[in-house]
Amino acid sequence: HQVQANTVLLPGGADAAVVRLRPQRGEGAMAPASRGVAAVVDCPNRWVALDPERGGMAAVAEAARNLSCVGAEPLAVSDNLNFASPETPTGYWQLAMACRGLAEACLALDTPVTGGNVSLYNETRLPDGRLQPIHPTPVVGMVGLVHDLSQVRGLAWRQAGDAIWLLGVSLQLEPADERVSLAGSSYLEVIHGQLTGRPPLVDLALEARVQAFLRQAISNDLIASAHDLSDGGLAVAAAEGCLAAGLGAELDLPAGGERLDRLLFAEGGGRILVSVPSQQSDAWQDALDLAGAGGAALPAQRLGQVLAEAELRISLAGSSLLRLPIAAMAASYEQAIPRRLGADMPPAA
Repeated sequence: HQVQANTVLLPGGADAAVVRLRPQRGEGAMAPASRGVAAVVDCPNRWVALDPERGGMAAVAEAARNLSCVGAEPLAVSDNLNFASPETPTGYWQLAMACRGLAEACLALDTPVTGGNVSLYNETRLPDGRLQPIHPTPVVGMVGLVHDLSQVRGLAWRQAGDAIWLLGVSLQLEPADERVSLAGSSYLEVIHGQLTGRPPLVDLALEARVQAFLRQAISNDLIASAHDLSDGGLAVAAAEGCLAAGLGAELDLPAGGERLDRLLFAEGGGRILVSVPSQQSDAWQDALDLAGAGGAALPAQRLGQVLAEAELRISLAGSSLLRLPIAAMAASYEQAIPRRLGADMPPAA
């Protein structure tokens, strides 16, 4: 993972990789560097399989969101389009609609496609002679510019007492709101073994607005950490913040008749978890007020705070839903591959 001596964040430390920019020869090679490049690769393959257009849009939106979470300005895309035969009606439709979704999102987020490659006819012949196509997989690689490496943010909580906020579509949403859903979610696949439903509608205008606000807040030193909600939704994103930091979190979710599984594991909505230092609470609120001064308020809600205790606590309107020690989560995470292989390995040191 090291790029010479220029890697800024180690794997697992943030939503995107960050490498410092500096000349490799001459006097500047040993001088401190202030700028960097961030890079990320994304493809919500379940979404694309169910709705290629929405899936293609989501791939671009999530890549830009991940770059914004580290404080980088999204610049450009290189794509890798992996599909089955376009000579079948389904294959042609998947390719055409995914490209339409990619194009629409790139235009809305101002991230032009500078190149890429296409791989078609990705199929396996089954024993009975039928061809089994792969899931359509339009992989998006996106790069962004980090203007100030000292302002790069990771996904780990930084300090006990920091407030935890959710940016993006509110948890108190109408059941008919298509921007957040369990359809095509990791929860539905892992827990129920299903790949079904129509994935969430990607609100590109909201994505652009929330991401721009996040980058500005990071540059103003208002945010200590940022992590987007993708696979697994809110509960998994909170757990990942705890695992990366070794610090706990306490979240109190609003009651409103919403199903618990949708509250905890739904995907979509351009959502981002951020932690705000207590000394920046007033400036943070001023920034939110300013962002909504021209019209609609920027969607943001406080959910809880970072804990010194190594435990993830989630409650619903004050009623406890779970209390999970970080050690238990870490053991489950670190032993995932050995469990699949039927092996028994010692915990990581």
